[in-house]
Amino acid sequence: MSPASILITDDESNIRMVVRTALESDGYNVLEASTGRQAIEVIKHANPQLMVLDLNMPDLDGLAVLEHLMLLAKGSKPRIIVLTAYGSIPTAVKATRMGAADFLEKPITPSGLRNAVRSALDESDDSPWIAPEVADSYERALDKIRKSLRLSDAATAEAMLIKIADRRDLHSAEYFNLLGALYETQHKRRLACKCYGKALDANEAYEPARVNMRRLQQLQTRGVTTEAVALGDESADLWYARLPEGKHQLR
Repeated sequence: MSPASILITDDESNIRMVVRTALESDGYNVLEASTGRQAIEVIKHANPQLMVLDLNMPDLDGLAVLEHLMLLAKGSKPRIIVLTAYGSIPTAVKATRMGAADFLEKPITPSGLRNAVRSALDESDDSPWIAPEVADSYERALDKIRKSLRLSDAATAEAMLIKIADRRDLHSAEYFNLLGALYETQHKRRLACKCYGKALDANEAYEPARVNMRRLQQLQTRGVTTEAVALGDESADLWYARLPEGKHQLR
């Protein structure tokens, strides 16, 4: 099987070099574009399977490129991973609603890039979630759920949790902790508390579930709360997801 073709679109040459180096070392065929207009031409003639797309470009920004790609037939457009600087989460949310498969915040890391690329390439239009035969699909699915919760995209998180529920033994601290976080976004505090308890039953040393359980217990007894729920992604800066409005209510 020939290596996947990936288009890097970014007006910063140093970013393109970092991404190219990481992807070529994994055997991918890498193309480059320094502007949004150039990217559209490359897609038209080279038909890459994936594009890593910067959102902030001078001539035609990433959102405009996504808008153009929305008009193309499914088989003639790549999957998209967008790059966003300065933690611009609202822009990343808009990009995902316009069809982006994933987003990465700058500065990117080679490991984060590789994980996002593998996940995006494993997905298909007919089966939008991670392929079960991929060895580390469960871990990447959990990462996608965390990312959806950070974006306040409860629908995607719920669909992902349902999708992986029958693929793995459910005695998983990570799974139940994220299910509890999902219930919190839906203001179902008591169900969330039960899920955190199941997470601790599976692994009593799992700290994110312990943090969440303690917070909910404090909320119930003393009205103490925080604005965030621990998602367990200890390797990332964004360990917490903001809770929605109504977080002071216990249901």
